[in-house]
Amino acid sequence: MSSDTISIVGAGNVAKGIATRALASGYGVQILVRNEEQGKTLAGELGGNVTVAGIGDQVTGDIVALAVPWSAVTDLATAFGGFAGKTVVDATNPLNADFTGLAVSPDTSGAEEIAKLIPQAKVVKAFNTVFASNVVAGEKNGDALDLLVAADDADAKAAVVAFAEKAGFRVIDTGALSQSRTMEALAWLHMQLQFTRGTNFASAITIVD
Repeated sequence: MSSDTISIVGAGNVAKGIATRALASGYGVQILVRNEEQGKTLAGELGGNVTVAGIGDQVTGDIVALAVPWSAVTDLATAFGGFAGKTVVDATNPLNADFTGLAVSPDTSGAEEIAKLIPQAKVVKAFNTVFASNVVAGEKNGDALDLLVAADDADAKAAVVAFAEKAGFRVIDTGALSQSRTMEALAWLHMQLQFTRGTNFASAITIVD
C-alpha cells in the first residue's frame, strides 16, 4: 500500500480531474475500472505515472476516490472489497434517475449512506462541489479553488486535506460527515445555476473571508 499513490474508481470527468491534480502534485495514480479500455484511454490522456486495474484487483493507494455516477455506487460499495481499511473520498452527488433532484432524503446524505455500506472504510466527502473542468485546470481565474471537506474520522480527514492542499486547493473544513447533506444540496444548487446563468459548468463556489 502507498501514501504516494491515489487510487480512483472511475474513468470519467471527475476521475480525470482528481488524477490530473494528483499527478501535478507528484502522486502516482491508479485507475480502477470495470472497462479496462476506458481506463487505458484515460491513462493515455493523462500520461505520467498512471496504472490501470480492474475492479477486484489490488488497490495500491491508501486514499481511494470514488468518482462514479450515483447509480453505480451501491453495487460498487457492496461488491468491491478494495475499500477495506482505506480512506474513501466520496466525490459523488446522489442525483436521482431523471436528474431533477437528490435521490436521498434530507435527513441523510449520499456520503452517509456510503459509509453504512462500507463500515470497514473511513469516508470523507470532498470534490463534489467543484466542477471537473475546474479541477483539471487547478484554478479559477488565477485563484485557488475552494474545496469543501467533511468527515467523522479525524485521521482520514487530515490525510485528504494534506493531499488536497498539496494539489493546490484551499480546503474548507465543514465538520462532521453529516455536513455532506449541506454539501450535496449546495452542489445541486450550483448545477441548477449553470442553466440560469449560462456558465456551462465552469463556475466555482468561493468562500470570501
